[in-house]
Amino acid sequence: MCHPNVVLVEKSVSRDVQECILAKGMTLVYDMKLHRLERIAQCTGSPILLSDALMNQKLKQCDSFHIERFVEEHVAVCEGGKKPRKTLMFIEGCPTCLGCTVSL
Repeated sequence: MCHPNVVLVEKSVSRDVQECILAKGMTLVYDMKLHRLERIAQCTGSPILLSDALMNQKLKQCDSFHIERFVEEHVAVCEGGKKPRKTLMFIEGCPTCLGCTVSL
């Protein structure tokens, strides 16, 4: 009903719900810590909703959402000869008065 592009959840999501979200072309980010969800809600101006409280909610929008992986160049090589990687999520285009950085 709300037609989101990105759904962020604190814990896990059943396989059926994951497949439904994917079929609708949405991105699902799960297993997020509550304090991070609270910071993202603060930045975007969107409330944190319970799954049964989605009716008639006004959700906020951002301009873009993307995920990037970075290789940590300054860190020594770990086991297996690979350098550690970090995955960062970017939510951009929120009102500047609400903006902040959330370190994951």
